[in-house]
Order: sequence, then structure tokens, then C-alpha cells
Amino acid sequence: MAYAFNYKNSENFDFNSNDDSMQSFPHFQNGEIINELEIMIIDILEMILGNRFRYCPQVPLEIICSRPENFSRLPDEIWKFWVSSKVDIALIDRTFPTNRKAKLVVECQSHWHDSLEAQLRDRKKAKLLASVNVPLIYVRRIAEDQRYYRFYTPNEKHEVFYNIITQQGWAELEAFLLSFL
Repeated sequence: MAYAFNYKNSENFDFNSNDDSMQSFPHFQNGEIINELEIMIIDILEMILGNRFRYCPQVPLEIICSRPENFSRLPDEIWKFWVSSKVDIALIDRTFPTNRKAKLVVECQSHWHDSLEAQLRDRKKAKLLASVNVPLIYVRRIAEDQRYYRFYTPNEKHEVFYNIITQQGWAELEAFLLSFL
């Protein structure tokens, strides 16, 4: 998906104009908020954990790993990463009164995460989440048998496989997820 801005037509557009016709408005399209894998994972999490939690997609990392106003300036590299990154799914309590802080973050992994650059970004994100004591787990669809999803920790010491069709691994996945909550 390209995000190129057409400067040629931008000179003729006036945001302050009273003209409400769509002809004068730049061309936009309704974009996707969440990808298909993330929707599937939210569905699995809701099936396993029920309505105990809210499942929040695409949460900015700077919200989960917030900083006090009087905190010292971050190095540019960390700041740029911190303000431009999002987590795929954050779980928060559904209790009353609501604790609106993330209880768990789930990152959906695809073949795009196999590159060294993506792995470095994933490690930075994992370190920032660990610094605020928010557990992180990864999930990846198994390429050889797409009925299965692998849920695992960043260090890959703990993993659970779940079959979306037969629901094999339900109890194991529930125990795995609850061990972080």
C-alpha cells in the first residue's frame, strides 16, 4: 500500500473552504484497522479467555510504556521507535473499576518477522514491555498445517500449539495464557 502524497493537487485544496462537495476533497480510501491474522488471534483469545478481558488491537507502544512528564529525554533512536511502534493486541481487565493498564501483549508473527530487521524491532519492543512488567507472547500460524497456531514466549522456552478446527490444545493454551495474567 503506497502512502504517497500528491503535491500537485494539494495546492488547490483548502481545508478552510465551506465547499463540502467531495470533488474538492483529496482522494482517500477507508483503510484497514487490523489485519486478518490479528482478527483470528483475537477470536481465539476471546474463545479461550472469554469476556474476562478487553482485547485492544493496534495500541501505540508509547501508551503501554508511558513516561512521566518530568522524565529525562530519550535517545533519538529509542524515542523514534517508541512513538512509531504499536503492539498487535493488548489485554486489559474488564473488572470494575477498570484497570486500564495492559495485562498482556500478544504479537502476531508472520513470515515478515523472519527478517533480521523485524527481529531487531521485536527485541526492542520486548525490552520496552519488560521494562514496565507487561508480559509478551508471540503467536504464529504453522505454515505446514494452517489449522495450528503456535503461542510462545520471546525466549521460546515455553510454547503451546492450538488447533483452530478441533480445538486440540484448548486447556493447555488457557493455562499458558493465564500464567501471564
